[in-house]
Amino acid sequence: MNAVQLVLRYGNERQVDAAARDVRDGHLHAIWNTEIPPGVRRVGQAWLSGRKSHCSAAGVATRGVITVDQHLDGGQLLLTRIQPGERSGPVSGLLHGMRATQTGWVDFECYVPGEDDWIGQPGDYLREPVFSGGAWRTLAVLLGGLEALVGEVNRQLAARGRDGDPHQRARVAKATIARETAYLWVSVCARLADGGDYATAGVAEYVNLARGAVEAACLDTLRLTQRSLGLAAFVDSNPVEPLMRDLATYLRQPALDEALDEAAAYFMVSDMPRTGWMAE
Repeated sequence: MNAVQLVLRYGNERQVDAAARDVRDGHLHAIWNTEIPPGVRRVGQAWLSGRKSHCSAAGVATRGVITVDQHLDGGQLLLTRIQPGERSGPVSGLLHGMRATQTGWVDFECYVPGEDDWIGQPGDYLREPVFSGGAWRTLAVLLGGLEALVGEVNRQLAARGRDGDPHQRARVAKATIARETAYLWVSVCARLADGGDYATAGVAEYVNLARGAVEAACLDTLRLTQRSLGLAAFVDSNPVEPLMRDLATYLRQPALDEALDEAAAYFMVSDMPRTGWMAE
């Protein structure tokens, strides 16, 4: 979704039409920006050199939006077209969670881009407030994982006949509070995004605060899950075990400390953004 949105936002009419056709034809899009220096760069005007690392759906996605020449104003977006299994391989070491994403590397050595595959202008990928504000979609994914985890814990406690235990109920109450706290933050972020225009002042900073709130809610719930289910939560045949691993891994989004610092600096001198019922 993020890859397609970047084409829709920064691409020209022909590129938008082509992306729509690709989606209808079943092409899976991905965005790959992580790389090992010197990264993916243009060699002359004809081809590329370098590879991307930690690419979700490596070998599966057939349309990869990548950043080229990141050292120059954050790089320029390029829509690459590759066949399943082409130019890809697994990363060394197995991730703790998110294993089903088939994370690997994609090599763009001697890749020749199409003239109409360059998207937008240099620096578009990191352009604010869209770059930071768009992180609310990551929070929506985390919220889905959090809701699944709370639901599974409740089912297992009921199946064990432990749902009448007051200590278990107290933990369930705290996990439910954490889930609803995350839901409220993400709901406001979605309203502030307002269809993707991010025009409200302070939206990126508000999303930065939401990142901290959702992380805290998820970490609290992980701890409560382990206390509630005990060692059973760590058995790989227990449905709660991959939920915990995936959630803990996906929580490791970049530069949260920096995001919170920037948000605090902004809201020390500016009002919080308000939308809908909050503005009344």
